[in-house]
Amino acid sequence: MVYFIYGWEWRGDPLQCTCVTLFFFFLSWLLIKIIFWKPPKLIIREFGQGHSWFGTDFINKPTYCNTCKELFVTGHSCDSCGVYSCSEEHCIDQADKEIACKSLFLSHKKEMKHHWIRGNLPLCRECVTCEEFCGREPKLMDIRCVWCQMVCHDDCNKPTTSCDLGKYQKWILPPTSITLKSLWVKGVRKQVVKDITTPPYPWQPMLVLANRKSGDNLGQSVIQMFRHLLNPAQVVDICSVPPEAALDICKLSPKTQYLILVCGGDGTVGWVLGAIDKMKLQTRPLVCVLPLGTGNDFARSLGWGSGYADEDIEDILWDVSRAKAIEHDRWSVSIRNYGYFGIKRPIKTLIMNCYFSIGCDAAVVLNFHKNREENPSLFKNRILNKAWYLGYGTKDVFESVCHKLNERIAVELDGKAIELPELEGIVLLNIASWSSGCDLWAGSGLEDLPGVQSPSDGLIEVCGLYSSLHVGRLQVGLADPCRLGQAKTVRIVVKSGFVPAQCDGEPWDQSPCIISVSAHTPALIMKRDGDEIS
Repeated sequence: MVYFIYGWEWRGDPLQCTCVTLFFFFLSWLLIKIIFWKPPKLIIREFGQGHSWFGTDFINKPTYCNTCKELFVTGHSCDSCGVYSCSEEHCIDQADKEIACKSLFLSHKKEMKHHWIRGNLPLCRECVTCEEFCGREPKLMDIRCVWCQMVCHDDCNKPTTSCDLGKYQKWILPPTSITLKSLWVKGVRKQVVKDITTPPYPWQPMLVLANRKSGDNLGQSVIQMFRHLLNPAQVVDICSVPPEAALDICKLSPKTQYLILVCGGDGTVGWVLGAIDKMKLQTRPLVCVLPLGTGNDFARSLGWGSGYADEDIEDILWDVSRAKAIEHDRWSVSIRNYGYFGIKRPIKTLIMNCYFSIGCDAAVVLNFHKNREENPSLFKNRILNKAWYLGYGTKDVFESVCHKLNERIAVELDGKAIELPELEGIVLLNIASWSSGCDLWAGSGLEDLPGVQSPSDGLIEVCGLYSSLHVGRLQVGLADPCRLGQAKTVRIVVKSGFVPAQCDGEPWDQSPCIISVSAHTPALIMKRDGDEIS
């Protein structure tokens, strides 16, 4: 019997059966690709198509337009190559057409040449030819290489040698090492990094992951300065691109150890460390911190200071080059909430890098967090944020929402139950900095410590807080905590009622539950060579 399918005569012979089978295999493969397709990880734009302009004010130093050569105060700068333009549209258009931006990638066969930009040079830079200072007159003069940062007078002979990327060579992702590919994403053609080849010299590429919303809006200027010094492809704003997508670039050279510079607060650091866990990289990266948040306890404990205050980025990179890597403990916090009518609820697991607390200090953080979500415009300044914390702490002194917390919880250290005095808070410490720089375990320094605190000893310190007033006295060094002990595992049982809790600054109201704290995979963290707390 012969059938006709859309004008095609079906005979059922082996050839037709094979063709139909192959067609359905192809259709199934295509459907699977469509259903499980994920967008390319790190999408980058082609910088050769124009500059990446960023509008700002230039009050701190004289700045000249690279097009009309006039002095201006309000205008635009390219956050990749450092070209400047006044606010006139024709100057911006002319700069896009006539001045090439920093090339993100080059053919492997091409020689790495200097990329010169005229004027607006850094202060006190010597000419590579005559060794005299450049940019001494109030006008657009002299030139700078956007890769090696070499400067030269207009009248001197420019170097004819190839660009070696300068003193940050080992951290820069060379444009000659990158291979790109084009993909269509949501109807728009995008370019992504396809491959990375290792250059023929000692190399430890830096990947800068910055949170532009941190630090009194200093995050955006930090991103801009690092893009001037490095390849723009290795400087990522994680408010626009998730850290997992940025870290995908590490998989393109799996045997290379990357240096991850996290620019943000304690929450940003935890976000990036969690992303590193998810990526399961073949070679563990080194992680360094540039503090941009409010408390910055993680950075303080490693010697990186209380917060970035518009220092010279080159000074920070000098400190990074001298820093030492340590195995930094991290802890898994498992929360098993009590179910109703015998129904089990899912276990919630958090990763603690700094500290975990339950009680009066978590209540202050929770009040701060709730009000910041309702009125974010009132919490944009680091100093003002600390004033808000002071206000909420004072409020809790009178309210005492966690009065006699010791009667509502039970604590076990390494499986042994401990007797609690009358407390309003419990703090589990992994670092020697808590509540914006307070060394809680050391206290006033007048008492002998039951054990030495270290972020690499596999032990967690457990302290008690008597009240919010006690917290205030601890922060100024006028009191000692209730040191409950050190342990490898901690178990806290919340017997009744809701209790404020927080993990690394992220607060919530905790219902009756069992909280288990145990060791998690440590991280390789860079510790500044110098004082431990600054």
